[in-house]
Amino acid sequence: MKRVLIVEDTPEFQDALADLLGEMNQPWQVFGFINGQSTLDFIDQGARPADLALVDLGLPDMSGVDLIEKIHEIWPEVPIVVISVFTNSEKVLNAIRAGAIGYLVKSDPDAIAQGIEQVLAGEFPISPLVARHLIDIVNQSPNPDKESAVESPLSPQEQRLLQHIANGLSYAEAAEAMNLTLSTIQTYSRNLFRKLDVHSKTQALVKARDAGFLA
Repeated sequence: MKRVLIVEDTPEFQDALADLLGEMNQPWQVFGFINGQSTLDFIDQGARPADLALVDLGLPDMSGVDLIEKIHEIWPEVPIVVISVFTNSEKVLNAIRAGAIGYLVKSDPDAIAQGIEQVLAGEFPISPLVARHLIDIVNQSPNPDKESAVESPLSPQEQRLLQHIANGLSYAEAAEAMNLTLSTIQTYSRNLFRKLDVHSKTQALVKARDAGFLA
């Protein structure tokens, strides 16, 4: 049985998330918390790592971003997905920098269910509205000074793929633009993720932009 942490200060929505999980094909053991400290107390008691953590950002006792960072430090292999009403670009970026691999907006239960399924399949869900905001902020952010920029570890083709991702292209569209097969693009993507030590396109964009690897 898979284990999930749900950190959500609204009991009704916490129950709704548990119901969504209950409708999936496999059973879940749900550990629900209404604030960050009770979550950390549970983890500090030596609990076995969960298979998934769903975390709201608007917690009553601490920043959801701080909680994500602490969970990620203790359980680095656990996928953490934000489920929040916030779509503010800075909040999204901070959550991803803290260790979240997905970001879903509360207003769409179907999208949340689909996003959880994507996590279980090894993917990294980002609500379309959030993804668009992230691409915009990556493309609009000023570049760091050349003197402080670090040389990119990416190959020229990996660098081209990263730029296509930043421009909003899918892997299939990038393959066409680069005149390569989709399988080759997917190989470049895996190498890119490994070199940047990330697990999703969104995390790659944020980390590459922070490091000055994007034009």
